[in-house]
Amino acid sequence: MIDLHVDFVIQKRLFGYGPDRRHRAGMRGQPLFWHCDVPRMQEAHYRGACLGMHYLPWESERGWQELQKQIDVVDQLGEVAGVRRAFSRQDWATGVGRGELVLGVGVEGAHMLNRKLERVELLKQRGISYLTLAHLGSNSAAYTGWGLYSNQTIGLSGYGKDLVRELERHEILVDLAHVNHPGVMDACAIATRPLMCTHTMARGLYDHPRGLRDEAAVAIAKTGGVIGVIFCPKFLTGKFFSPSRAIVEHVLYLVNMVGVEHVALGSDFDGWVATIPSDMRDCRDVHLIAEGLLAAGMSSSDVQRVMWGNALRMLML
Repeated sequence: MIDLHVDFVIQKRLFGYGPDRRHRAGMRGQPLFWHCDVPRMQEAHYRGACLGMHYLPWESERGWQELQKQIDVVDQLGEVAGVRRAFSRQDWATGVGRGELVLGVGVEGAHMLNRKLERVELLKQRGISYLTLAHLGSNSAAYTGWGLYSNQTIGLSGYGKDLVRELERHEILVDLAHVNHPGVMDACAIATRPLMCTHTMARGLYDHPRGLRDEAAVAIAKTGGVIGVIFCPKFLTGKFFSPSRAIVEHVLYLVNMVGVEHVALGSDFDGWVATIPSDMRDCRDVHLIAEGLLAAGMSSSDVQRVMWGNALRMLML
């Protein structure tokens, strides 16, 4: 497993949650958090994860300052036995090859830059894997499809397009999770490198503005990019309690539409999601997805691509 989006760093900053310590499993469908830590991820044979960095959904210097503290948390986790902090594509290749748990960083929301484009270079220096253009609120770069000041009709701003180009120039992946449909299409139109949508779902199966329309999924795939399926039942089915089969169904839907090479997993574990699948207690139950895909007739090689191969390809660009 390589998970494109895990959120336990914010729990560390808010509550002192120890991601380097083993915590007990929660209840089935465990709401909000308590889904992951390094020992449980290692037990589940994770080979990597991108950890989300967060701040309140508006632009301010405090967001930039908090971002630095959260990156420091990930840097410190790189000192844990069996863990490698990914600063480069070589770190991903070496760590996965050695069977280590490789941890990358995803900045969730352009608002944390506070409109300062020159900070992209500083993100590169700190070893950021990707930046998500919007998060729980709209910002100067992009509108969110679902959240504070959401909008369904306006695409990327001029600054947002400049930000995409600057991220590409510094070889930081552009993430379109949370971004509204026009913004996704704008990013796809100007991209020169593969794009990601790290934790989302297919609106063709359940029409929620948090997900991707078929047209957007196809556009991301045409850039050579990857779409990570989220584990939140409310977004997958509209219900709070649905089993992991819902994840499998979204994976299969996207694979049939854009090809297996463009589909991955982005759980959003510990991301304050309403619930996780009703047959899962924590990250150690991700094997249910692989088993579900095999039971649906997917080959073992294609299951490996969805579980980790496609994510690794993107993170090594």
